[in-house]
Formats: sequence, structure tokens, C-alpha cells
Amino acid sequence: MRHLVCFALFLLIAIPSIAQKPESPAEKNRRMAWWKEAKFGLFIHWGLYAVAAGEYNGQKNYGEWLMYEAKIPVPEYEKFAAQFNPVQFNADAWVSTAKAAGMKYIVITSKHHDGFSMFNSKVSNYDLPDRTPFKRDPMRELADACRKHGLKLCFYHSIMDWHHPQANKQDFARYRDEYMYPQLKELLTQYGDIGVLWFDGEWIDEWTEDQGKALYAYVRSLQPDIIINNRVGKGRNGMQGMNNSDDAAGDFGTPEQEILGEKSALDWESCMTMNDHWGYNRHDLNYKPADELIWNLVDIVAKGGNFLLNIGPTAQGTFPPESMQRMDLIAQWMAVNQTSVHGAKTWTHWQEGENIRYSQGKKGQIFASFRGQEHTTLLLKKVRPAKGSKITMLGFPENLSWKQTPDGALIELPPLHKRPLNTCGRGIWVLKIKGKPEQVTEAPSIGIASGENLKNAVFTGQTEITISAATGATIYYTTDGSEPTSNSARYNEKIRINETTTIRAIARAPGRMSSEAVQLNCVKARYGIQLENGFSEKYSANGPLSLVDGIQGSTKFTDGKWLGFEGKDLVATLDLGANTTVNSAGISFLRTLPHWIFLPKKVEIWGSDDGQTFKLLQTQAFPTATTNDADQVYALEVPIQKTTRYLKFVAQNQGICPSWHAGAGAKAWLFVDEVWTR
Repeated sequence: MRHLVCFALFLLIAIPSIAQKPESPAEKNRRMAWWKEAKFGLFIHWGLYAVAAGEYNGQKNYGEWLMYEAKIPVPEYEKFAAQFNPVQFNADAWVSTAKAAGMKYIVITSKHHDGFSMFNSKVSNYDLPDRTPFKRDPMRELADACRKHGLKLCFYHSIMDWHHPQANKQDFARYRDEYMYPQLKELLTQYGDIGVLWFDGEWIDEWTEDQGKALYAYVRSLQPDIIINNRVGKGRNGMQGMNNSDDAAGDFGTPEQEILGEKSALDWESCMTMNDHWGYNRHDLNYKPADELIWNLVDIVAKGGNFLLNIGPTAQGTFPPESMQRMDLIAQWMAVNQTSVHGAKTWTHWQEGENIRYSQGKKGQIFASFRGQEHTTLLLKKVRPAKGSKITMLGFPENLSWKQTPDGALIELPPLHKRPLNTCGRGIWVLKIKGKPEQVTEAPSIGIASGENLKNAVFTGQTEITISAATGATIYYTTDGSEPTSNSARYNEKIRINETTTIRAIARAPGRMSSEAVQLNCVKARYGIQLENGFSEKYSANGPLSLVDGIQGSTKFTDGKWLGFEGKDLVATLDLGANTTVNSAGISFLRTLPHWIFLPKKVEIWGSDDGQTFKLLQTQAFPTATTNDADQVYALEVPIQKTTRYLKFVAQNQGICPSWHAGAGAKAWLFVDEVWTR
């Protein structure tokens, strides 16, 4: 470190609390306007970790957390710098790729948690020009390319630093004032106007909300129009990313690897990887299909958010070919449908079922985006097209025929082979409609038990299904998976089933359009199972069925076999169908601490003959997690030696990550797969 330069800068930047003039709602809206208009941005995680390409000492599942996860000492990790020479880097090509895909801004890692500066820093010699054969400043070249192509350049910057010797509890104030602040001043005074400063690593104990508010004020004192995410302070509520208080620092929420479940009037941006890693991992080929990425964009826009999609470039300075393939398909789709994205805002209704999303365009037009529609017609319940108006499909030259029916607007669709861009998997198309929102009946509730995201019900023997609706509404249903209408069977009493069945239902209240259809897949299995707490949509496997399907998850938490509970306990009741002598019962968990997935604190197993009154049969406590705990699938099996019909498994989540963990204070994950008896 250049101590004299650091000290001089410390004297110049005058760190004391900077009084900031209160900002009116109108002033904030003006500042945020370009970002709200943009909707779509490119995230770039690029650093020394790209040299390893995901592999170290025979392990192949690393990314940008390589230094921490592989426990690499600082002197050893620094050796990657001599190998980092991205001679194929072309800023113009990167920016052109983003622009073609309809992205309006780029957020790139100026410094990640490993402490390496990806720009020419006078504050430190632990940067690209001083430590690598690559003597250029890629941030300078990206700034020039963004100005040329009309995109906003934005910087990611980590508050946490694994490399700096003073980034610890004892010396953190010096690290903050003499290193972090001066580096931020470099970024905000040497590269022109910066659109967003995207902070991360704020979960460390040394950082506080007051420090976050002071940093927010300092950054905006240098660039008053800049936008700053909520990770500048302590306001983020776990990976869900939204603020946990109204006065938290920052301008927008940051859901990570997930999308809000409902629309929000608050500003938010969902950041997400294309595969399973942020930084480049050549072994990670688990890329999301292009149509899934496009649908994520559609879903986010419908809910009022922005989408920040990540690419991890190689150490040579190129985007991986798998990422480029998806960017090309996104570009093709956006060339046709970008008017439904840029400048669009959430509408009265944001969704209709799993495969229809609504948004409102700049001129008041309604966009209905839909996917997977191989039928010749589409029924829309939540919009009433203006009488005699035209409905069009973006990219299709002819108007579409439609008529108003008692169950919604029935639209004639072009045949698949004539629709634009039928190349991305199932296809995603956008209709433009002039109309108004319908008054729609509230959807009924259907299932064996209530659940936050119950889509599959698992039973043994036979069961009864209850459907309920708001007072005064009539329920219509089908049991063959077909779309229910007002001509379908009317629900009057519980539906008794003894085989795998798909039940769909709607409700209709007087003076309102019939509700959208709800569906429950009732699966007959060896055991019945019910969950009391909702699991994460990100890690939902096959719902409750995945716990009794006999297919065990691996140590790869993204393998689609695990049910994930973020900060919640597992409470699962197993129905054996009849009183049965149970010799032992088992349940399996995943531990992978670098991804915040812990074993439970303890497991309780309860028994019952009637499913109402339970008696504790077994308790198993788990040891406290340590930094040396390896990734593991942990199968717990305990003796029972009781005759019972119902077994209730209660696995207590750790709650929050411990103080020694990189995610200290954030919600811990509990991952569960199989439950069984012998």
C-alpha cells in the first residue's frame, strides 16, 4: 500500500458526516427515472478468481468466493494476479452485446470480497495495472464504450475485504476511512457519470446502518444524481432483499437469485446468474434456458422491478459461449418485444395463472405476455378489451380476432409456425391490448391443507379434497386437468379421491368475472405428507412429493431434489395410511456452509394415531457448526419401536448465520429431502 498517498487522501476527502438536503419524492423520481425506464441490466462478476475457472485442489465448484471457500491464504491467492492477462478483452464488444440484448446499464465488479481492484487505483498497488501483465484499465475502456453506445456504467464495490490487513474489527475504521472511501472517490471522480453504485458485503459485524447512511451521503456528495442500492447499509432483509425498515439507507431493494412473489410499488431489482455461479466456472454448465431468462424478465417487469442478469467472463476477457448463446436469443426476443419492457410499469393486475403476465406501456396500452400456449386460443379473464378495439401480437403483422365471453376475452392466436421468434423453448409472446381491468372474483382455495405454495398434495389410500371460496361465490371444478368454466361441475361437497388426480377450480361472484383457475395435483404415494411451513420457490424440488419419492439429493444444492427453507423450520406430517409398527424413522439434510445451508439445531419426531394429538417419540440435537464442516448429505435415522399412523418431523432451522460466517446475521437455509420409515 502507498501509505503516504493514502494518508494524504484521507486528509483531503474529509470523512465527517455530510449533511444532505432532504430529497422530495419528485426529486427522487427524477433521479430514478432512467433506471425505472431501463428495466434490464447486465451484471458482470470479473476478477482474479476467473483464473482458477472454478477449480482448486481438485474441487470444481468454486466461483467468486474461491479465496474464502477454499481457505486460500492471502500470499497464495495473490499469485493469481500474475496469471491474469485478459488480452482478449474488448469493451466495445461487451457493451454492444448488452445493448443488443436490450440492456440499458452495466454493473461490474470494481472490487469484490477478495479485495483485488479491477481498476487503476492510486490508493493501492493490489490492482490490475500494478499486479498483472495486463497494464490497461478495463473500467476506463468500459466507461468510454458505454458513453459511445448510450448505456450507463455502474460499479459494484464490496464493503467487506478479505485481503486488506486492516479490514478487521480492531482496525476497520482505518480501513474504511483511509482505503475504502479514497477508492470510492477514485471511482466517482475518474470515470465520468456513474449510474449506480452497487454495494455488497454489508453483513459483516463491523458495518452498521449509521455507517451505511454516512456512506450514502458521501457518495451522493460526489455524484448527486447517482443511484445506490440498499446494501450500502443494514436494511436488507436476507436474500429476499427488500428493506426491513422505512428509513433504511439506499434507493432500491436487491432480491438475490429470486423474484418477489407479488408486485411492489417500491423500487427493486432482482439480480440473478445464468448458471449456478456469479464468477466464471468452466465446469458449471447448468445454464438456465433462454426462455426461462426471458420469462424472468417478463415476470419482474410485471411486478414493477428491474432485472440484473449476470455473466462471469473468463480470465482471457471473453464472455463464455453459453452466455453468448443466451444473450443472442434474448436479443432476438427484445428486438421484437422491447416496447413491453422499456418504460413499462406494473398494472392493476400483474398476473393470470402461471403463464400470463400483465404490464402497462408508456402510452397506456396493456401488454399481456404469455408462454407455453400451444392451443389456438387464449382466454384472458383480467382485462376487458375496449369494444371494437384491435388486439395485436408484437412481431405479427395481422390483427387477432377476439370476442368477449362470460369467462373472459377469447382471443384467436396465430398457428405456432407463424408466430414470431418461435425459437426459445416453448416460446414467449406479447399481446398489445386497449382496455381496462376486469373486476375478477377472488380465486378459490383448494387442497388438503393450507400452504404458502402448495401445488402438489401427497396422500395414501384415499383422501378428501376441500374447495372454498369467498362468501356468495359459486365454485366450478374439473378432475381431469381441463380448464373449468361456468358449465363445469358445481362444487357442493368434499371430493373423495383414491387415485392420482388433477383438480382445477374457479369461482364466480355475482357481477364479477369468474376467477382465474387454481390447480392441485393430488398424488397417490406410499405415504401421505403435509407441510405446515412454506418452502422457497427457488428450491421447491417437486414440493412435498420430493420428500417421499425415494430420490436422494446430492451435495449439489441446485440439483433440483431439495426443499429449501429460508429461516424457517420444517414441519412435515407423514401419513402411513393405517396404524403401523415403526421400527425406525429417518430424514436427510444437506450441509454446504459456503451457500449458507446448515444442518438443523435439532430434530423432533412425534407420533399420533388420529393426526390431532401427538406424543414426542424422539429428539436428536446436532452439534454447533464450525468453519471446518465439509459439504455433506446427512441422513439421520433413529429408533421408534412404536405403533402409530402419523409421524410428525420437526427440524429446527439455525435461524441466522453465526457471527463467524460470511453471512453473519442473515437468514440460514435448511435443505431437506427424503423422510422414511422402516
